[in-house]
Amino acid sequence: MTDGLHVCFFTDQHPRTLGGAQASVLLQRTFLERAGHTVTIVAPRDPAGGSDDPGVVALPALTVAQGQYSAVLPSSRMDARVDHALEARGPVDVVHLQGDFWGAWLGKRYAARHRLPLVLTTHTNADASFRAVAGPAAGLGLRTVAAWQRQATGDRARRSGHGSGYDYLRALASGADAVVAPSGHFAARLREAGLPVTAVIPTGVHDDDVAASAGRGPRQDGHSRQDDQVSLVWLGRFSAEKRPLELIEAIAATDQRTVADLYGTGTLFDRAQRQVRALGLTDRVRLHGAVDHTEALRAIASADLLVQTSRGFETQGMTVYEALALGVPVVVCDRAIADELGGDDAPWVWCAEGPEPGSLADALGTAARAVRAQDGPRVPRSFSTGLLQSAQTERLLAVYAEALGTARSQSRPAALSARYSSARRGARSSGNASTTSAP
Repeated sequence: MTDGLHVCFFTDQHPRTLGGAQASVLLQRTFLERAGHTVTIVAPRDPAGGSDDPGVVALPALTVAQGQYSAVLPSSRMDARVDHALEARGPVDVVHLQGDFWGAWLGKRYAARHRLPLVLTTHTNADASFRAVAGPAAGLGLRTVAAWQRQATGDRARRSGHGSGYDYLRALASGADAVVAPSGHFAARLREAGLPVTAVIPTGVHDDDVAASAGRGPRQDGHSRQDDQVSLVWLGRFSAEKRPLELIEAIAATDQRTVADLYGTGTLFDRAQRQVRALGLTDRVRLHGAVDHTEALRAIASADLLVQTSRGFETQGMTVYEALALGVPVVVCDRAIADELGGDDAPWVWCAEGPEPGSLADALGTAARAVRAQDGPRVPRSFSTGLLQSAQTERLLAVYAEALGTARSQSRPAALSARYSSARRGARSSGNASTTSAP
């Protein structure tokens, strides 16, 4: 390797498993490789087995949460295994932590051993995630994770008054040459809690997927739906923090001509099916279960509106970005996400005023009336283009150049000087985009 960088991602889950962070990692790898760089992913093995990706170093792992996830606990033996696997793949130039727990701990240990530049992307709102999953036991869970982190990396989570989750992430970010947040609103929360966020880079949408889905919108061909129906699409995990039950209740309070397709699985899926039947919505609300990412994008492109119902939970809100990149207007329940996407000045975004299903029903009704009246403009191409992954890769290369420059100034390995020049050239050739703001 003479020109491109060798970037090593460390993740909490195998990239071929389901999840927003996993999809983000694969997308980032694709576009970094298109730009002439090499990406190796160090991750726990796929709990389902059968995944044979030559770009992944799959580590022996424990299965947790009834086999849904895998966990790797750092140890000297695991460190040696990682060193051996990466040594065979050529020198690593940048370590990029794309996990928030055991994957990040392994990556921090590797970067420290080899004195390499370290970049952290904060994919998880640890405070909100633990509250959603563990409820009253969230504090205990976070303290346990912080104790594991301290044992693995020596980082101590010190209280700041912003919550144990933010204290944990601040400890995780210590020693990083760059800290990336996936959205401006999450970056603001992290900075308030004392994390030195240096760049905002959302996960983009695959340029090829957008091109393939162009023109699929239900009203882009000039034809109206039967009975002037307005179609909604929702994609996500059927869990309390994603609020699918509130969406179903809100749909029951909307015009009969509003129909919805919900995609995903989770602990609330069976309950959602019962709720649809109980509210007499079987002819208006369809639950499809899990689909692959390509089918999910097709579903978004074919809808009139995408709905995202979580509040105060998302670090980015990926489905909203996918919809807007495809030209599909959105209805959201999180004011921070709405404001980041243009707020009241963006006529392609509607936001529920409160958490109640009735408030969401009002927002859905307003958006549906605009669609029927053809007053709901498709998203401007100039806005959509800024959400593509190619644009985000430009920003990421600039972050790597800065991290390599910091390492060079601190007299870390001499080879980094040449890599710094390579990364700077890559960022300039990609457009020299700013690393401090999202599109």
